[in-house]
Amino acid sequence: MLNFKNKRLNQQGKISQKLLIILVIMITAVVSIAVLFFTQKSSTKEDEHGHGEAEEHADEKGHEETEAHDAAIALTAKQVTEQGIQLAVAELGPVVKSAAYPAKLVVNTDYQAHVAPAFAGHVEAVYVELGQQVAKGQALASLLVPDLVDQQASLQVEQANLELARQDYEREKKLWSEGISAKQDYQRAYNAYQQAQIQVKATRSRLSAFGAQLNSQGRYVLKAPIAGMISQKDLVVGENVQLADQLFVIDQLDQLWLEFIAPSSEFATIVPNQNIEFKSLQTGNVFKAQIQSLNSQADAQTGRLQVRAKVLSNAAELRPNLMVNVQLQQQQVQQGLRILASAVQQVEGKDAVFVATQHEQKLEFMPQAVTLGARSSDGQWIEVQSGLNKGQQYAAQGSFLLKSELEKGEASHAH
Repeated sequence: MLNFKNKRLNQQGKISQKLLIILVIMITAVVSIAVLFFTQKSSTKEDEHGHGEAEEHADEKGHEETEAHDAAIALTAKQVTEQGIQLAVAELGPVVKSAAYPAKLVVNTDYQAHVAPAFAGHVEAVYVELGQQVAKGQALASLLVPDLVDQQASLQVEQANLELARQDYEREKKLWSEGISAKQDYQRAYNAYQQAQIQVKATRSRLSAFGAQLNSQGRYVLKAPIAGMISQKDLVVGENVQLADQLFVIDQLDQLWLEFIAPSSEFATIVPNQNIEFKSLQTGNVFKAQIQSLNSQADAQTGRLQVRAKVLSNAAELRPNLMVNVQLQQQQVQQGLRILASAVQQVEGKDAVFVATQHEQKLEFMPQAVTLGARSSDGQWIEVQSGLNKGQQYAAQGSFLLKSELEKGEASHAH
């Protein structure tokens, strides 16, 4: 009986071991299947992600190529000619560097006139306006002068006395020649006649020196002493003016001065009689001037030198107090890559040049960003530091039209 029980217990232990082994095998299988499933899913995601990136890069590359193609402006040879587009080649050559300094046009006081009356009087008429161009000797205004009335009246009295003295002299001369009158009477008449002549001549000279007409009835006319423009006018009809009041200022605008302040670094390059150029800030036009004088010494506080030049150009836009920029030549860059300044345009806020390439039967113009350097003093050439190579063709004239076409294309593409 005891043996039977032991045998039965051994059989139950063996069955428990088998069940445990089977359970372990099943758990291991489930874990393996789960690991394999997640590994395959992760691989699938990586493949999908890699494939997506490749497609995205391909799309970006294609987009960039499309944008580049859209940016190119293709024109036939006939269109290039009709649009006035002229080609040039980036070349090596000298570019004269220049520095710009603020300057101002001022009146040349050697060619300026201040008009003041020689008498105190009442303004009866004004014949000119501020800013008017006048000729030398032209009437500016008319004054009624009480003192002039008195002097002209005195002249008339003296002229009457002169006529009486002449008649007395002629009579005494005749009587003396006939032996009727004494010589001393003749001499007295002669002296009186001479004295009357002197008085009339003195009064005439005084009136003439003041610029007054002899028979103007007390009216005094102010006349322009030089030809020029009325830059100041300080009188109106009906007011009283005093002796030596400055009533008009006349400037000769074709004889202006140019004044500017130069730093000490430019002292060696500035010499008298040197020709320089200056540029109008309003119109961009370039004019010429000639160095006339320099201060004997620099300013003690700033170390700067005041320079005065004579304006050589004549133009209606040149006026006193006009602000300009003076261009002073500094140095010369030998064999620098240069292009014509007319080719440079602003594209997306950057300096750019339209490079021309032949594509089949058309010329394609592409905007190429460039880094610019020195500009020649005449404004014709500009140095290219990067962005272009020697020998590249570019649009030297008509680049503004190409920029307009480029902007039109971008606008239509945006819509």
